[in-house]
Amino acid sequence: MITESAVSSDPIIINAPVEVVWDIIVDFKNYGLWNQFCPEAEADLTLGSPIKMKVDLGNGLQDQLEYISRIEPHVAIAWAMENKPGDPIHAERTQKLERIDANSCRYVSIDEFSGPAVNDMMQAMAKPVEAGFNLCARCLKDYAERVHAG
Repeated sequence: MITESAVSSDPIIINAPVEVVWDIIVDFKNYGLWNQFCPEAEADLTLGSPIKMKVDLGNGLQDQLEYISRIEPHVAIAWAMENKPGDPIHAERTQKLERIDANSCRYVSIDEFSGPAVNDMMQAMAKPVEAGFNLCARCLKDYAERVHAG
């Protein structure tokens, strides 16, 4: 879904416990096992820690450096650009989990943007970001369900 200042994946139901899905999302060193959108990620699971990623927005892998800004186990993890005053774009990506029952959860990924260049950035990048987030969600669902099934 694309709005004026945000891009999100379609919400997806994952038939695996929220704990299993959370463990996969925060196991950065193993992103290459499942995440076609971001097959490389390196970070410590601590607030403020840099997360070094390689993401594919349709033009091959590109380096991306952000900083972990929220850790709420089994609920949400977020990382943001450096977001210095005067930057033309500020962004924060949040991956949210919602427990449905003991063996399923809902997942959505949302990137929220602000700053004077939001309109230009959204015109140029919203569709590739949406496609990447939906790919990530589908890959996460497939992998988490396989892990849960054993």
